[in-house]
Amino acid sequence: MSTRRIVLVGNRLFMKFPNHDYMQQRVSVIDGLIVSTQGMSDEEILRELEQADGIVVIGHPVTASMIQRADRCKLIMTLSVGYDVVDVQAATERSIPVSNCPLYCSEEVAEHAITLTLATARKIHQLVPHVREGGWDYKQVRPIRAFSSSRFGIIGLGRIGRHSARKAQGLGMTVAAYDPYVDDDIFAMTGVERFHDLQPFLESVDYLSIHCPLTDETWHLMDDDSLKLMQPHAVLVNTARGPIVDQAALERALQQKVIAGAGIDVLEVEPPRGDEAILEISSAIVTPHIAWYSEESHDRNLDQAMDELIRVLQGRRPQYVVNPQIFSRRPKQEMTR
Repeated sequence: MSTRRIVLVGNRLFMKFPNHDYMQQRVSVIDGLIVSTQGMSDEEILRELEQADGIVVIGHPVTASMIQRADRCKLIMTLSVGYDVVDVQAATERSIPVSNCPLYCSEEVAEHAITLTLATARKIHQLVPHVREGGWDYKQVRPIRAFSSSRFGIIGLGRIGRHSARKAQGLGMTVAAYDPYVDDDIFAMTGVERFHDLQPFLESVDYLSIHCPLTDETWHLMDDDSLKLMQPHAVLVNTARGPIVDQAALERALQQKVIAGAGIDVLEVEPPRGDEAILEISSAIVTPHIAWYSEESHDRNLDQAMDELIRVLQGRRPQYVVNPQIFSRRPKQEMTR
């Protein structure tokens, strides 16, 4: 058996998993070799991809030109729930499966979304420095609304959205969602009110939590016009992908008090430069793309990814494939009749 080369790509991957010993140990059963591209130039990365049997990535774009060079590739694996960094169409045209890790951090992300909702709505981030500076006056953060009389809105009622719905219901909130791709049965089973149109949905919610994937359809879904539909006391929370929210529009909405607050775990550019207005706005909480994290989810992420990688390189079908059409047995001409 020839050595199978698994190429790691992306600064976020190296930050998240700086030690590759466990990966190497796991792939040794298929005579695999973990190849790090940390610190390499784009051209050096391309040369490594030419010999890659598998590509493992977080955050770094996997473009059509990169996929075209990866002649031996049997799998592109994103160590994340989202797979927007991969040109899935290009991979599909080359019959390369693209896998993600959809299960490793659903509870953690939902918990972080609820945490940001509570902290922002209760204005904890403003009260802590107030008390540290010698203050003891609740009136400076008025008004604060009761959760039991509030509506928690979700964009994207997938796994994480459903976990968030359950947790918000546990706080006594009614829950509504906008997701044109989820069946009515899911809404009924989760006890979530369905909105088929975005405008009345945004107008009705007190708290908005975003849990949809980043696609061409959802890019800048929350722009100036969308934010102006929300109530002045509303809070927006984003633990999904930064570009779903037009960051400049959100900064304007907060500065002009179009909405009351925001809890943000993802930005349009990560890491931030440091001069972004959102980092200085007192009604916003920004956390460093940490919603996915617990010690347990960190370990699950790597375990699930290695299981999938080994599975595919042993010639088996991936469990979590985002382009299953590559497995179609019907000729294309027959499918178009």
